[in-house]
Amino acid sequence: MYPRTAFLFSCLLIHSAAAAEAPLHRAEAERLAGQPYAPGWTPPTEFTKALTYDQMRGIHIKRQGWLFNDSQVQVEPLLAGSFNSKGLRIGLLEGGEVREVPFSAALFEFPSGMAAPQDKDLSGFKGFRVHGAPRTGANSYEQFSFGGASYFRGHPEGFNYGLSARGLILRRDGKEEFPMFERFVFEKPEDGSSVMVWHALLNGPSATGAFRFTSRPGNPHVMEIQADLFPRSGVAWSDLGVGLAGFSSMYWFSPADARRTADFRGRVHDSEALAIDAEDGSRLWRVLGNPAKVRTSVFPVHGLRGFGLVQRDRTFDAYQDDTARYERRTSAWVEPQEGMTAGEVKLVEIPTRGEYDDNIVASFTPELPAGSREPLHVAYRLLWCEDAPAAKGPRVVQTRTGRLPDKSGITLLAVDFATSLPVASLKPEVELPAGVEQRFTYLKAMPDGKTVRLHLGVVPKAGEATTGEIRAGLLHDGTRTGETWAYPWTGGVEAAP
Repeated sequence: MYPRTAFLFSCLLIHSAAAAEAPLHRAEAERLAGQPYAPGWTPPTEFTKALTYDQMRGIHIKRQGWLFNDSQVQVEPLLAGSFNSKGLRIGLLEGGEVREVPFSAALFEFPSGMAAPQDKDLSGFKGFRVHGAPRTGANSYEQFSFGGASYFRGHPEGFNYGLSARGLILRRDGKEEFPMFERFVFEKPEDGSSVMVWHALLNGPSATGAFRFTSRPGNPHVMEIQADLFPRSGVAWSDLGVGLAGFSSMYWFSPADARRTADFRGRVHDSEALAIDAEDGSRLWRVLGNPAKVRTSVFPVHGLRGFGLVQRDRTFDAYQDDTARYERRTSAWVEPQEGMTAGEVKLVEIPTRGEYDDNIVASFTPELPAGSREPLHVAYRLLWCEDAPAAKGPRVVQTRTGRLPDKSGITLLAVDFATSLPVASLKPEVELPAGVEQRFTYLKAMPDGKTVRLHLGVVPKAGEATTGEIRAGLLHDGTRTGETWAYPWTGGVEAAP
């Protein structure tokens, strides 16, 4: 039932300890990149395509079909179906050789009332979940999952799923491509260990890749990722708009929005800001938004120390959603190790009218020579975490916007910084785009004794462009300290979309 043209699951021998530490499929990814694209996934069947969301929720693999049942962490293979019906392959690395995990319909339990399908009716596995305890004696939980294309999700102990990570983001000729992890190979966990190591082969129309993942669950949940990436023959990286260590998330509205939304909840989002750390110690806190049209923002950085999408407000009162529990959604943070020093962090914000579509994309594009077709080797640590690693100095904890109650037309931006510094020692420093005029700015200590609020009143300048980015930070004894707040200005407060 599987195509054999490009993806024979032959025995792969590991000849040295050094090779075992590298992505297992490097040679295969390089070989495939030199050939015309041939999908290695099993095509969807009519049966799998017709499966509904509710039916998929009722289909489970039997426990004996899980991998590593005698280990502290276990792998639960998932059935391909519904909108994600392409079949992929799963294998085990045993004694230096890869053994394929055979697929069969008999491995799965189907809901009552559904006729049990035959092997010919199914297209295979679509991905997997990993369950286990982060340490001996702790509770077991679902730690992370891979469910299609190059998307995967994780979360720290005690938190919930939220945004997704992506193995590789590509955009060619104005259209996004979705290369797919077509093969996974797992190494058996060591006795009593919660560390999981696995390898993945990525294949797509314009590029291929070999990945090695190491998962260390807990809080934060750390994934160490190595990837060797190859543009397909005749393709340059500059043709592809490549995005490394990418994320997809959801942002609908919050008190920071200039576009008002008619909803009883105070905010609805999986992530509230993009944070970027540079080697000079500076951190940018870019507030996310739900624009009227697609907005792309680019942040050049030399000496990238980290970036990620962050959910910082952890109070239930801020969201008032007892079902989605947005206050428990994970943040994600990337710490580059190789191949991700100079370049730009790109943020794409897409309009949405609800909370069911991912409309936020963030990734890193490396600085490469024009026309480069050389393989990329990248390595980074991905932290599924409560917040970005603590920055020195004041942190942005809240952004609110609104109109003053008079007829001045002034938009008030209120930015709260958590800090132990006395307000008398601080001074605001504001940068405005050309089409914005500042009417007032001042700082005020909040009653909690832990927060300083920046009050910034602005109006659009008549006859000038009214979009851009407002930035503000705090000076302590004349020196910039803490996070720099960045806000996407679109002209002022608008009615609900």
